[in-house]
Amino acid sequence: MKHYRYQLDTTSKKYRCPECGQKHFVRFIDSESSQYAAEHFGRCDREVQCAYFLYPSSETYYPYNYDYTPTLPKKILATSYIDISIAEATLCNYEINPLISYLYKRYDADKIEKLIHMYNVGTAMQYGGSIVYWQIDNTGNIRAGKVMGYDKDTGKRLKSLEGKPQINWAHKLLKNDSNYNLKQCLYGQHLLSNNTNVVCIVESEKTALIMAIELPKLTWMATGSLSAFKRDILSPIKNCEVIAFPDKGAYSKWLKVANMLNLEGFKIKVTEEMEQDQYKEGWDLVDAIEFEENKEADQS
Repeated sequence: MKHYRYQLDTTSKKYRCPECGQKHFVRFIDSESSQYAAEHFGRCDREVQCAYFLYPSSETYYPYNYDYTPTLPKKILATSYIDISIAEATLCNYEINPLISYLYKRYDADKIEKLIHMYNVGTAMQYGGSIVYWQIDNTGNIRAGKVMGYDKDTGKRLKSLEGKPQINWAHKLLKNDSNYNLKQCLYGQHLLSNNTNVVCIVESEKTALIMAIELPKLTWMATGSLSAFKRDILSPIKNCEVIAFPDKGAYSKWLKVANMLNLEGFKIKVTEEMEQDQYKEGWDLVDAIEFEENKEADQS
């Protein structure tokens, strides 16, 4: 495992960010001297509003005279996995799977069936019928199962009466969460092979599925969240050409991460596809497709 000289401070100390001025700034520490790097090296926790991140390279490092005692390293726990038989038991009942029902209204049945098989799409009874996004890594191990509720007519996410998103995790529903060490991977990572040259990354699992129908010649994967676009999640595709499609408003955040990782040998291109004025904040590629379809329908 590669050792990085500079590590982010693991204590709860926060400083004022040099970019936004808010006290959400985590500074880098030189592991060789146990001292802070200069005060402008670090990461702002305000990932969307600010996203400031500056790593101290050997050419730009300036020591900061601060008496710092590093904390003891945390014990590394083994990654937990879900038994394949549990996932296989969910590969059915698609008539109550709201997102699959929605997709059947939009696309040919043979394309949906191929998609279900390719991504091992599961169905859960939670929320009266929901989809299970199984996170399977490139070695075939099942890291997690994200259970989510959708409206079968609109394909949009649903919320409870209390306003909470309908989302849960398979290991929690299985009452297996007390000792479960969740270490997520890219959704669709199991599609990675020696012949995979280009990988397209989006945030939403739903978007990855739909784009796999729209542009099936490309390999689509999803981070599952804005903040999961990071080194440990993306490391399995380091040798691939990566094209990232951030949601509108997340471009600068993902671009900064990509620029940092590209210095380490990654090959990531972050597109501005969603940064058009006509698109709303938070929209993704699927929202853009639906927007264009509705515009054409209005003009016809």
